[in-house]
Amino acid sequence: MIKPISAISWPPERGNAVNELQRYMLAVVDQLGIEFETSTDSPVALVNQIIDGSATESERQTALADWWGLIDEKGIRDLSSRDLLIARLAVSLLSPTAVDSHNLGEQLSWFLEVLGFLGLDVDKAIDVMQVHFDFIAN
Repeated sequence: MIKPISAISWPPERGNAVNELQRYMLAVVDQLGIEFETSTDSPVALVNQIIDGSATESERQTALADWWGLIDEKGIRDLSSRDLLIARLAVSLLSPTAVDSHNLGEQLSWFLEVLGFLGLDVDKAIDVMQVHFDFIAN
């Protein structure tokens, strides 16, 4: 039985909850073989640095602004361009913060939506989700 996003038991400490979501997204990116092939730096290395505490908030904000700039430049409403969808995945990876930890489920949901728009195997991402997260018991 597939457990829903709403049943995820997020760690109580906000930073740990954000890191848990980012670890999940990185695992999916790796498993699905997603590559960030643009002139903007790959968000994967930066998110790993965010998780281990070696990246600054300023670095995260700069990278996030760069990826949003790519989306703004080429079409904010375009959900068909592979490059723009990859940029949206980068935004998904870089967006979670402890300040916004109240909507991690929504951020996870959007991440899955973008995978679907890319035509990737969302079922694999859901399978990873089922083993990655702890869920609230019924």
